[in-house]
Amino acid sequence: MRVAFIKQVLDVHGPWSTILWESTTPRQLLDVWPGKATFWEMTCCLQADWYVIPQQLTSDYGQEVKKYLNGAEIVSRHTRNVIAPEEVPIENYDLVITFDPIWTVPADSPALFAYFVVEHWDRLYNQSLRAPLGLYDLFLAHMLDAPRKIASLPQSVAFPYLRDPKTVHSVFPAEKEEAVWADFRTLTTLAMAETYGMWVAGGHAAATRLEETLRLPVRYKSGFNESPYGISDPPAWGDTVNYFDAMGRCKYYVAVGTIAGAGQAICDAASLGCLCIGQQEKAFHRLICHPAALCAGMIELPRRLRAIAGSRDLQEEVRRWQDSALHDFFQKDPVALLEEAIDRKSNSRAGKRAARA
Repeated sequence: MRVAFIKQVLDVHGPWSTILWESTTPRQLLDVWPGKATFWEMTCCLQADWYVIPQQLTSDYGQEVKKYLNGAEIVSRHTRNVIAPEEVPIENYDLVITFDPIWTVPADSPALFAYFVVEHWDRLYNQSLRAPLGLYDLFLAHMLDAPRKIASLPQSVAFPYLRDPKTVHSVFPAEKEEAVWADFRTLTTLAMAETYGMWVAGGHAAATRLEETLRLPVRYKSGFNESPYGISDPPAWGDTVNYFDAMGRCKYYVAVGTIAGAGQAICDAASLGCLCIGQQEKAFHRLICHPAALCAGMIELPRRLRAIAGSRDLQEEVRRWQDSALHDFFQKDPVALLEEAIDRKSNSRAGKRAARA
């Protein structure tokens, strides 16, 4: 399956350069990838090429980028190898995934066209849940709030960001230490901050209190929420590598808090082999976490962690559960869904050609 990813120049997620899979490595790809690494494992899993094109539409998310990043001048100045849409060799691919519905999909294209909406709070997300926009074949609902199987094309379908723990382990093979990685949502909640920005004042003190409660060293990514989307000027090239390396050294990962979202970062931790403790209400936490590692609220966190830390058998059970979840829910099943959709479109096109003959 030949796959292309396409993003706009003002989209801060993903690589800040057009880059082909054959011309890089998983580790080198992160050198042009500041900020969150949300799509990095998916790139590795599908061995996808990335294309960065000029801005085609301004979504709610795009407006936020412009608002908080100096009119997005930072992004434009540091992004390289932006190419015109007509220069993207769509004919070379079986699957084209765009980030936001930014492509004018040709009616006669043999490729399957799908898209994510980058931010779930963007109005485009709810609009797309009803049906894919334009002539797209699939809307990939990363909040998992759409049908889980394909009935027909076009359709909206529940679809997580794919994971590739084998590649993650090969790039970040660190030995585990008796330490806890705390998701910023946990520290924000403990600091009683109502917004990401308020975390700066109370997050560090919250980490100290959490250490005292859990009786283990607590580590976390400081500085990310001190700038919008974690983007500084100049961008912190290599920061993603430091993030994976530091988290990968922690035996435990905790993410329990009140900030909204599906809880994507827990998948980073599971791919790195951390033992993950999450929250029942988060969609991705329910998929990844062993039942013994799911909390109804913050008050349960110390008890859950101590139970796991005190039992090697339970640790191995949790690890096997997570590995199985990553394989089934974040690789095998969604990749099979994409292959099914490609086959459906191919068969539909063949049927239409036969009917015209």
